[in-house]
Amino acid sequence: MGLDFPTDPETLRETVPDQAALAARLATLATLDLEQDPDARTEYATLLRIAGRLDDAVLEAELTLAAADLSGDLHRMVRAQLLVGHARQWRGEWTQADTMFHRAEKLALYLNDDALVAAAAHHSGRSFYDQGKHVEAALRFRLALEINQRIGSEKAAASRQAFRAAMAKL
Repeated sequence: MGLDFPTDPETLRETVPDQAALAARLATLATLDLEQDPDARTEYATLLRIAGRLDDAVLEAELTLAAADLSGDLHRMVRAQLLVGHARQWRGEWTQADTMFHRAEKLALYLNDDALVAAAAHHSGRSFYDQGKHVEAALRFRLALEINQRIGSEKAAASRQAFRAAMAKL
């Protein structure tokens, strides 16, 4: 993506230190043929969410999922499900978000892809955290942390931070 979005330790949401850089990147992505570049569409959906343009973010995420479904690439489908879930989470659509995260985790387990299982658990934890379900969030973050540590993922630090934040709410 190229832009850095630190995570707020209290909300566990990305923060935007440089609004101008975010706006410029969104403008650049908007000029691309996103139908031909799934990675650009994924980045666009993510940045729209971070920018607070949640309706647009959900639309782009859903288009990413549709394209992933058509491609038949199961790993791509998991990542797209996480993208949709995250956008819906930010809109407060808990049932839809949690369903996407659950489906993503089941498919990641089927694929035996520990990194994607950890990502799904972490995203699910963030949704529970937003809902004030801190026990559930802590359990999901702990699972993500354990997997990320076992596989040596750089994402272990984020899972540790999220686990600590959820535990502090108990």
